[in-house]
Amino acid sequence: MTTPLWQPNYTAISSITNGNPGVVTTATDHGYYSGLIVQFFFGPRFGMQQLIGNTYTIVVLTPTAFSINANTIGFDPFVLGTALQVPQVVPVGEVASTLKNVEKNLLNPTPT
Repeated sequence: MTTPLWQPNYTAISSITNGNPGVVTTATDHGYYSGLIVQFFFGPRFGMQQLIGNTYTIVVLTPTAFSINANTIGFDPFVLGTALQVPQVVPVGEVASTLKNVEKNLLNPTPT
């Protein structure tokens, strides 16, 4: 029997607004649900370092956008640039009675 291999379902970030609330746009459909708790992972060259190291609850706006429970108006601007690194958002929990999309099975990527 093979032991399942799990990893967080990360998504590449295209932009983050300076707004209240901040709105994150992803490079592809994120597949997230409102109520997920996320963290951001990207280096200083992308700006908006105020997001790093904190967790945020999201509200899904579109298949490629969600808001976070943070006022980002005073934060440094997010700059995508042409870096070889990819800024990422990763679900780390959920405000719900069941987990829906925090992880994906790499050995069986198709839900059963």
